[in-house]
Amino acid sequence: MDNTKWVYIQSEPVLYTVGFYAPDGEWHTDSDHGSRDDAAKRVHYLNGGKE
Repeated sequence: MDNTKWVYIQSEPVLYTVGFYAPDGEWHTDSDHGSRDDAAKRVHYLNGGKE
């Protein structure tokens, strides 16, 4: 079973990056978004939520 927990971080003043941290602490990026809401929607979907 995949235990990946997707999150978003504010990577720049107006940029939110979605990704996950591997067990070794390495960051893996999925996508970038111009709003917190868009990033949160992507995280919700990647974590198994409905669109």
